Amino acid sequence: MVLILAVSVIVLFIMYFMLQSKQREKQFNQAVSMQVNYLFQDRPGQYSGDYRTKSGVFVFRTKSKDEELKNMVIKQVKPDHPALVVNLEQIVVVPFESKKGDSDVSVRFKLQRKKGEIATLEGKGIRIAGVLNYANRKPKAFSTVLKIGELYQSNEHSNQPT
Repeated sequence: MVLILAVSVIVLFIMYFMLQSKQREKQFNQAVSMQVNYLFQDRPGQYSGDYRTKSGVFVFRTKSKDEELKNMVIKQVKPDHPALVVNLEQIVVVPFESKKGDSDVSVRFKLQRKKGEIATLEGKGIRIAGVLNYANRKPKAFSTVLKIGELYQSNEHSNQPT
């Protein structure tokens, strides 16, 4: 009897945390549209000075869907691929309050050669977590998994007709 009760409590906790996770992802998707692109460095050692290390940046192109959203704070970035390492030394703030249109922010990553070589990141997953700060509401924590898109192109190049 005690075993059944313990198992049912564990199952209820698991269901609760899964529902919380889905709710946070839904809140994020209602407030922000985001796409993630990537860019490998042009030359080894370009960012770090270590010519054996290959690195690059994830570019988060975000747009607010909620007029009351002041900013978004990204506290954690975790790629699904084990060879990619992101070390956020400080939080990333994406402002929305006085901005019209898209906001682009970037986060550097390193490629660990021991864990595999990567030619493309397109279609891989990346988990981000943080807080959505509103003007007249309480901040809302979020955690979501996004698919990495194609190589990054700045707005000047991507909006030109070909």
